[in-house]
Amino acid sequence: MAHRYKGRLIDPHPYELADGSGWSAEVYVAEDDGDETIDTQYLIQGTFPTKEAAVQAAIISGKRVVEKAIASREIQSVIASETKLPSTYRHGLGRVTDDVGETPGRGPVKVSGPDNPEELYK
Repeated sequence: MAHRYKGRLIDPHPYELADGSGWSAEVYVAEDDGDETIDTQYLIQGTFPTKEAAVQAAIISGKRVVEKAIASREIQSVIASETKLPSTYRHGLGRVTDDVGETPGRGPVKVSGPDNPEELYK
């Protein structure tokens, strides 16, 4: 009864209420994480008149969980790529002279800057 959706497994579980007045449901969403499978359980709110309605509600809820997880990962990857700083030639905060290192007998070694002063702030 499990359904595959966008690389994940959605497994609905309907349960008949003790008084026989309807059905409740939960859904397990499984994701392959390399060597292991991670199963997460979600309870579905409300009661349903039939078993089929409970199963459908669980599947729809499982698909929403998968969509939300995919969107969250896409947002995180966009944030990570958009917040990367470009590499720069600018000097670090060393001593007063912004030296990079010392050479034996010659003192500090400096990094040369650009010839155009406007390039300092790009």
